[in-house]
Amino acid sequence: MPAADTPRILLIAAASLLLGVALANWPASLPLRPGVLGAALLVGAALWMRRHWARRRAQVGDDPSAAERRLWLYLVGSGVIVGFVACVLLTPGSEVHRANGDTGGLDSWLMLGGAAVAWWILAEPDDARDERDREIAAYGDRVGYWTLVLLLMVFLLALGFAPREQMQRFTHWLIANTLLNLIMVAGLVQYVAQLARYARERRLDDAAARE
Repeated sequence: MPAADTPRILLIAAASLLLGVALANWPASLPLRPGVLGAALLVGAALWMRRHWARRRAQVGDDPSAAERRLWLYLVGSGVIVGFVACVLLTPGSEVHRANGDTGGLDSWLMLGGAAVAWWILAEPDDARDERDREIAAYGDRVGYWTLVLLLMVFLLALGFAPREQMQRFTHWLIANTLLNLIMVAGLVQYVAQLARYARERRLDDAAARE
């Protein structure tokens, strides 16, 4: 995506989360599993992005670097899965293992498989990172680390001090999956921060070129 600014990045992240929520509320009466649909959408998005960036490269030569392209995939893929899993975990009864069905585990893995195929579609032979890529990656690592620390502190305080009647749902299954989703939320924040930094660096380059 060319020269995306921070509001657009946040909008795409929000849209990805809402798509995951919509998939979690997919009617069970329909023959297509939400995980299959989510995986297909991720693969389709990767195909569109690859074609879009190839066109931009041929026309104006301002396509993102390989590192930035991967971030777009991580942002969209993580947003869909985080939205889906969060909605499932917030649904009463999801903490109960049932013999007659699952609680979204298979669909999560299907979407993760779709994200892996999308990554393969967007992979480039020459994806070496330059100094700017490494600096932005280090910045994103810091943002992701401190976001995860904050999320874990809030969750651990809730586990330790929230009223018992409010925490009765938190079985080992629900705690484990909540922790996993918090890791993915931290990753989502990291990708937003890194893409915003790429947008900032691009604006500075454009301003310097006009001077």
